[in-house]
Amino acid sequence: MNGGHMDDRPAAEHLARALRELKDKAGSPSYDTIAAWGQQQKPAVNLSKSKLSPWFNGISVPADGRPFTTLVELLEARALQKSRTPKRGVPAWRAMRDAADQERRRAASGGSAPAPGAIPSARGAAEAPPPAAGDADKAGRLLRLLAPDGLWQSWLRKAETMFRVPLAVSNAVCDALPALEDDQFKYIDPELQAAHEAMMEELRALCFELNGMTDISDEGPQVLEISHPGTAAERNDLNRQACTARDRFLAVYWQLVNLLNGRGIASPKDVPESPPGLGSGTLDITVELQAGYTMAHGGVALLPIEVAGKVSSEAFSGPYFFGVRAANRGPIGVQIAAAGIDIDCGGEIQLPYLFPALGPDGKQLEFDLGSYAGGHAVANAAELGHSFRMIAEKGGTPQRVRAFARVGSGSLFYGPWIPATDLLPFLTTVFTE
Repeated sequence: MNGGHMDDRPAAEHLARALRELKDKAGSPSYDTIAAWGQQQKPAVNLSKSKLSPWFNGISVPADGRPFTTLVELLEARALQKSRTPKRGVPAWRAMRDAADQERRRAASGGSAPAPGAIPSARGAAEAPPPAAGDADKAGRLLRLLAPDGLWQSWLRKAETMFRVPLAVSNAVCDALPALEDDQFKYIDPELQAAHEAMMEELRALCFELNGMTDISDEGPQVLEISHPGTAAERNDLNRQACTARDRFLAVYWQLVNLLNGRGIASPKDVPESPPGLGSGTLDITVELQAGYTMAHGGVALLPIEVAGKVSSEAFSGPYFFGVRAANRGPIGVQIAAAGIDIDCGGEIQLPYLFPALGPDGKQLEFDLGSYAGGHAVANAAELGHSFRMIAEKGGTPQRVRAFARVGSGSLFYGPWIPATDLLPFLTTVFTE
């Protein structure tokens, strides 16, 4: 894929070729094998030959949705195992898909595909758009990948050290890099372009530090950890390097965002929260932290925290679980990619506890949330109890918690803050000091 950069081929052809190359690096699985993988997902995903063949051959552009993201996730995991091919990440593949989809839509509406290096028109016509429109398009792509209100920047900005970095933070940052490198359109405003190039240089430096850390998620915590090179002094040096890279990146990132805001284009408050391809309406997602009881006949019953402690019934026992319930109050369907609990220790640090992909009844994340529908993810209360204990052992005190849900586009939605003491009665059923 030419080092990860777009070439002179049309976007649709580029996407089809990239999919074929990924399939080859994944060991060239047959269509039947891929279809079987799809059926093993919970819920099952249709990855039949009739659906996939036009994607790989460039006859049609994949729709933005779970079949496409599941396909690239499965093939990337296989390619990493088979040929040690690094993952590009779903955001990068979505960026390629979006470019191909826009190209096909322009062609269908009578416009021609843009010449290599040209700025695509926001109106779908062949002529170049006004400068503000072109720069707003590019800024919008940046702010969808690295949203100013995202957990990634909140955590990085408030973290006192970089000894441990949540995967939710590192994944957001490192997945954004290849997608932004694929975006070869330049800002028309030279000052914005210079600020963007400075931001990209520091983003590469930060990703270099993050990629040098160790993924210890198999041990429980969903985090990267700075390795132990020998002495404590050497490990502290690595932390200082990571903190310096973090600080330099945040400085140039916010410089660029503030320049965009000053130009009146792609202001952070105007960035749409709806995922690409789902329409222009703003998502209306509510999030609630709940306590989960084991039911006598099996399964988990979820109740709001404020009423859970008042329940007494022979039908359940516990509570042994916590749940994050997300409700979609709008007409646009969405995918819930992650759920978790922020733990505020009263200082500058909020430690997120991420719910596992596998719940009591099997796979629970990611899940599709239809219009005017609700869904939930569940985690064992003991895990959160141990997180509280680890914080206490390091001298911290959890003061308040809140639930959060992240949609597939990266936007975060939060529940209200709850005093940490309100959770202690539930934690002590499975965890004692």
